[in-house]
Amino acid sequence: MPTFGASARRFLCGSRRDKEAAALAALVLLAAQQPTIAATRSSAQLPWRSAQATSSPQPGAAPPSPQPNAAAPAPPPPAAAPPPQNDDTTKEEKTTVPATVVGGEQLESVLGIEALSSTGDDMGRIVDIIVDRTGQVRAAIIDFGGFLGVGSRKIAVDWRSLHFDPKKAGAVVVNLTKDQLRVAPVYKAAEPVVMIGGPGVKP
Repeated sequence: MPTFGASARRFLCGSRRDKEAAALAALVLLAAQQPTIAATRSSAQLPWRSAQATSSPQPGAAPPSPQPNAAAPAPPPPAAAPPPQNDDTTKEEKTTVPATVVGGEQLESVLGIEALSSTGDDMGRIVDIIVDRTGQVRAAIIDFGGFLGVGSRKIAVDWRSLHFDPKKAGAVVVNLTKDQLRVAPVYKAAEPVVMIGGPGVKP
């Protein structure tokens, strides 16, 4: 209920003209206070309207953006680190090469070994082995003839003309005769090699 000043009370208690003037003054006062009342009511209703608009969005409207203080999903746990490798073990694996073990009775060195004919004649000794560019053994160099290294001749004999006889340990059998070696061309390094013998040659 609005309160009036002393002048307003005088108008209310006076004549009819004074009463009309007082009523007019009261209306003016009410009109002056109405915006303040309306603003107070609007401010009181704003939170309710804001909450209503948030809780019931219009159809077709975009979804509300997440609040800044909303809890974000937890990141996935980090992947487990690979176990450290032992450097010594890694080096050993890189430097390890396959190996084959063969009994000593199954192998024999041919350099310096005695060469015999199929009839058992002394043909000299093997002093060198010749291989081609692919690593294939092609010939054996036999130091043939002479006496105590004097007058001997180096002969290139086809590797396929040699074989090992289990009964003649420490020697290699040459599928040639002494006469065939005697007339064979001499082997010289850095010159074309003439190999005698082969699978089709008979002693």
